[in-house]
This record gives sequence, structure tokens and C-alpha cells, in this order.
Amino acid sequence: MKIGIAFPNTIPGAPGRLQTDWAVRAEQRGFSTVAATQRLRYPGHEPLSVLAAAAAVTSRIGLATNILVAPLTTAAVLAKEAATVSSLSGGRLLLGLGPGVRSDDFDAAEREFGPRGAVFDRQLAELARLREQHDPKCLPAPVPPLLVGGLSAAAVRRSVRWAAGWTAPGLAPERVAPTAAKVRAAWSAAGREGRPRLIALSRFWLGEDVAQEASGFVREYFGVLGDKADAFVATTPRTPEQVREQVKALADAGFDEVIFHPTAARLSQVDRLADVLIA
Repeated sequence: MKIGIAFPNTIPGAPGRLQTDWAVRAEQRGFSTVAATQRLRYPGHEPLSVLAAAAAVTSRIGLATNILVAPLTTAAVLAKEAATVSSLSGGRLLLGLGPGVRSDDFDAAEREFGPRGAVFDRQLAELARLREQHDPKCLPAPVPPLLVGGLSAAAVRRSVRWAAGWTAPGLAPERVAPTAAKVRAAWSAAGREGRPRLIALSRFWLGEDVAQEASGFVREYFGVLGDKADAFVATTPRTPEQVREQVKALADAGFDEVIFHPTAARLSQVDRLADVLIA
């Protein structure tokens, strides 16, 4: 099981310098991947820009979007931006994409929320085509490998048809394990070679000194869910034992990698997670 860590790029108030320091420390401590996620109508740093900055200060660690909401832009713009980060990083970028679930992000981008599924299908087809038929006159590097997010039947279909695999949302292992099994079965039924790449997401915090900050962020971030936000706080791993149990459960479900998303914007979280899982 590979262990990755996400940037605190969506945590309000986390400074830009922390993002690059985070990437450097994550590479030093042996994480497989450093990832960035996206919200438009929420404070924080734009993910591809963060990953471009990370590319400049690292040389080995994998870079990933986990995830970008593709229908907020166009396939052509996304291909150019992703290929640029891939070029800057020497081909280390993995492009995790989803159709989006928050209508306020689409309002801010002046994009329609309703037809986003159909838009996403067309974008994936175009990005896959651009990856297979890279034209150096248009893009500085090939479009990176794609991963698709979501729990729907459409997410399974998209992962198998256009992507290198599937990335799960940050839910309990028992919630995401059935979809992982469906992706593997559909992959085999479609005659795809090898195995799909399966990546899981888990929030975390470690240390009582960040507990108030971390729980407050989780409660605010999921505030649109009302009382259910407290459940997200309660189920966030926060002890070494809970973190290890999360990794074991996801490994047992067949995931290749888990990317831990911080809920406190403290560089200490990189070291504490590494001490628990990498040493």
C-alpha cells in the first residue's frame, strides 16, 4: 500500500509558502504522492498552481489532483494546464477528475450544473484522445494519466472506458469498497489489460494541539450537510491506531494507495503521519 498526503490547499488561511514547504517535507519523509483538491467557492489555493509550485521544489514525489472538477472549465484549457504541470514536473502528474457535486462552484464559474455529467463524458473522451494522440504543436507534454472520482455507476463506466483507474471519495472503507470491486470487475469484463489503479482518500489529524483547529475545519467544510457534518468530524482518524486501521481496511478492500488529507494547516502533520505510517 502506497501512502500519499494532500496539501492543505483548501484550508482557509493556509499560506502559500506552507504549500511548497509541505511538498518538500512530504518528499523528504517518503510519501508516494502529494495531492491537491479543488473548491471554487471556498477559500484556498487553486490546485494546479499549487502542483506547479511543488514541481519546482521537488524531484521525485508523485503529484496528483484529487480531485479537479472538470466541468468548471473546458477540456482544451484543462489539457493545456495539466500538460504544463506534467512538463514542469518531468511527467509526475496524475490527473484525478470528477463531475462535481456543489452547485455554488458552478455558479461562480458561470457553468451549468444540470448537464455536468454529459459535459464530463465529452471532456474525458477528448482528454483521452489528446493523451493517446499527443500533438507537440498544441501541448508541451502528453495529457497525464486520468483517474475518475465518484460512487455512481457512471463513475465505474468512465473509469474503465477512459481512465487508468478510480479514486474514491473520503468515506468510510466499507462505503467505498463495493465500488472498488465493481471497477475491478468491469475492468476485467471490458478486456482492459492489467489492473485499474485504485486510490482512496482519508481525512486525518494527529495531535491534541491541532484538534480544535482540525475539527472546526471539518465541521465548516461539510457545513452544507447540516447535522451530518458532526459525523464527518467523529469519523476522521486522529490517533495512530485509527490511522493504521484505516490503511489496513483500505488495503483489504484492494486499494493501491491512500492519500491522507490534512484538516489542520500545520507542517507538523506531515511528520506525524510519516512517523505513524512510514517511519
